[in-house]
Order: sequence, then structure tokens, then C-alpha cells
Amino acid sequence: MKIALISTIFNEADNVTEWWDCLMRQSVSPDETIIVDGGSTDGTWEILLKLRDAAAQRIPVRLERRKCNIAGGRNTAIRLTDAHLIASSDAGSFPERNWLEEITRPLLADEKLDVVGGCSVPIIKNAFQEFLQQYDPEPPGSTVPSEIYPSSRNIAFRRRAWADVGGYPEWLTLTAEDALFNFELHKIGKKFAYNPGARVRWPARKNAEAYYKMLYNYGYGAAEARLYAPYFLRRTTIAVFPPLLLLSRHRFRQLKFRYRKNLASATGWLAGWLKGHRPPPDWKRVEGVLLSPESQKHFESAG
Repeated sequence: MKIALISTIFNEADNVTEWWDCLMRQSVSPDETIIVDGGSTDGTWEILLKLRDAAAQRIPVRLERRKCNIAGGRNTAIRLTDAHLIASSDAGSFPERNWLEEITRPLLADEKLDVVGGCSVPIIKNAFQEFLQQYDPEPPGSTVPSEIYPSSRNIAFRRRAWADVGGYPEWLTLTAEDALFNFELHKIGKKFAYNPGARVRWPARKNAEAYYKMLYNYGYGAAEARLYAPYFLRRTTIAVFPPLLLLSRHRFRQLKFRYRKNLASATGWLAGWLKGHRPPPDWKRVEGVLLSPESQKHFESAG
């Protein structure tokens, strides 16, 4: 069973060497590694070329440079390999040494399984990151198959599952591509599993402004993908009527932070609705989820 490790990267010059070392030191090696640079301008591409040359032929690595969004980078990497199993972890995240072995192990053991998600562990280096982890921690992974929605910083799936939904949705501006990808896979009946042993470390946002920007981008992408509307409607209501914060269990705790969180999410969501990309005409909403033409065919045949 051929395994490919794919990654997308953009302007990660500060940590690309550390990330590369994580890929090269895996307890088991992929049959090939494909890395797509989305158009870095900070020297990341040049560093990657040197790292690849230094690695020689120990691990086959293919580098591709193409100006594209995250979804386009993932699809490009997958199209460049004929591997049966795809493991994905983006630059800026740091897989632990046994990550590739753990993220693919359930797929190798069970032919009926289609997707495996792993555990993301925030890297805490400053006071804000520590506060964020205590107040707004990374949610634990679910062990309930119907509730597993892996981030594509830590996922493995069968190539046929990716093909059955037409790949990642490249029409989205930036974010929510992995969320919509997961929703489509669930909708057409693909089987998910969670393996907490597949651990990827990733840096929590360094300060409040970076955190609010992340929430804005997530909201923007969710609006384009037509996902999580009740969640963002609640955030928008709170942004418009701040006293509603006093009705929560936190009441007077971190009022400014909580309001800015809701405001960032609501602003991003509204901007995505008003200015974001509209779904392509051949994408249809089926039982609350946008489905690609490929997903629609599999949904209809399964029904």
C-alpha cells in the first residue's frame, strides 16, 4: 500500500528547517513526500531546495512551487502522486516522530476505514498562549465516528475518498477547505476514526491580535462554505448586544477578550457572506451541506 506524505507551505522561513527535520525523522518513511509552496516570498522556497538537496536520495521528495490557496496546494500535491494512502500535515505544524506510523496504522489495519484524524497539541511559549490554552483550549478529538472532523494538519485518507468528493474545494478563498472536505466525506458515507497517538504540535497564536485575525479568517471561510450558521449567528448577536455576555457561565470574566472574540468571528462571517466567493453553480446544497458534483453522484447512489 503506497503512502504519500503531502504538505503545503507559505512563508515559513523561520521554522521550515525544524519542520523539515520532523518529516525526515519519522519512525517510518513514506514512499514519497510532496511539498507544495504556495508562492512564498520570505526565502522559504530557497531553504526548501537546499534541504532537499542535502537529503539526497534517502527519502524521495518532490517540491512544487505554485501560486494557489491551501486547497489548491493540497490537491496539487495529491495529483502529483499515485499513492493509495495520503497523509497530510502542513508546514508550521510539527509531527511527532511516530506520527506517520500512527496516522496511517488504522487505515492499513482496516480496509473499510476511509479517514483517520490525529491529535493536535498546542505549543505554549508565552503568557498569552498559556492564557489561551486555559481559557479557550484546543478541543479534544472525538472518538464518535460521526463527530470526527480532522484538521488537515493531521489527517490521513484513502485516495479514493479524496476522489469521491472531487478533492478539496479550491473555490474557497483561504480557510474552511478541510471542514467542507470533512462534511462531504461524512455525507457520502465515508468511515472515520480518531487516533490520539498521531500527535502534531502546532504553535498557538502569539498574541491577541493574531488570534482575532485567525477567528476572522475562520468565520470568512465558514460563510463561503455555508457551514456553522447557528454558531456564527450567536456570535453576531453577541457582537451586536454585548450585555448578552453576562448570561454565560463566565459572566464577568475576561469581558473584553470574549467580546473581541465574538466580534472577530462575526465580522469575518458577515464579510464572507457579503464579499466572499459564491459556490460554483454545479455545487448543490443537500441536507444542509454543499456537495460537489462528484459528491452528489455518490450521495445519490448511496441513497
